[in-house]
Amino acid sequence: MKQIQRKNPFWSLAGPLLAYFGIQLAVQTVVQAVIQAPYLAQAYIDNFVNGGASDFQEAMNGYLSAAGPAIEQVLKYQVEIAGAAALCTIPLTAVLFAKDRKLEKACGIVPAEKTPFGRYWAVVLFGAVLSVGVTCLSSMAQAVMYDEQYQQTAESMYSASFPVQLLVMGVVIPAAEELMFRGVMYKRYREKRKFWYAALWSSLFFAVTHTNNIQMAYAFFLGICLCWLYERFGSFKAPLVLHISANAASLILTESGAFGWLGAEPIRMAVAAVLCAFVCSSLFVLMQRMTEKEKADATDEKSDSMNMF
Repeated sequence: MKQIQRKNPFWSLAGPLLAYFGIQLAVQTVVQAVIQAPYLAQAYIDNFVNGGASDFQEAMNGYLSAAGPAIEQVLKYQVEIAGAAALCTIPLTAVLFAKDRKLEKACGIVPAEKTPFGRYWAVVLFGAVLSVGVTCLSSMAQAVMYDEQYQQTAESMYSASFPVQLLVMGVVIPAAEELMFRGVMYKRYREKRKFWYAALWSSLFFAVTHTNNIQMAYAFFLGICLCWLYERFGSFKAPLVLHISANAASLILTESGAFGWLGAEPIRMAVAAVLCAFVCSSLFVLMQRMTEKEKADATDEKSDSMNMF
């Protein structure tokens, strides 16, 4: 079996990951500083230029009083800041993704058979149903063991207008995360390792990018599903479509009040979670059979084309 030989396997994985986090941190820092700058500048003018503060301690108190509204503005635009940070990582990961595919071709690695896009309706449905089931389970987990970080994250996620939520959390962030954790990390692990090793490690790194225990558990499970889809469908489009479908469905159902209706009665959430588990299991089996049939048909076509007589 042909494999890609990299000069430094460790840095081929650690380098992109550190660059990804570094870009996000830098962008978030700069944007937050821009948002806070007018408030801190006004505090400086009031306390020093206009002589509003009689001593250093009073000046510091003035800065602290200005910091409150500045921090509130940063929290108000958390979704937009996250979107800007994610967007700025895409050029890096897109270039790495494209180079890796060219390297595979240069090494003579045969690309996987791709499932026709017409079959992706099952992926979209799987993502939508999965989002409902996971949201119900997360709400029940939050009710049993309250996680303040999860609550704060949920509040900041829905602080932006719905179109902004849909654009940032429904498209931009999934695209950035898929390019990094499936397009680069998973595929590079997969160059020399079996599926489960590559899926577990890439999903673990994906999970730690989330800020609370409930989201980390969901992200790890979702990461495994996304890697499996990449493997079965043979295309980066499959995990990307699933991720976008799951996030968009969650946002739409929250905005429509469907999740509020489910959350009003614990029994509704429990029933919805069970039904979603059943539907997701059925779709999982369907997609597995679907991709097996596509691969079998492709193998038969190749055999027929080689048989000239």
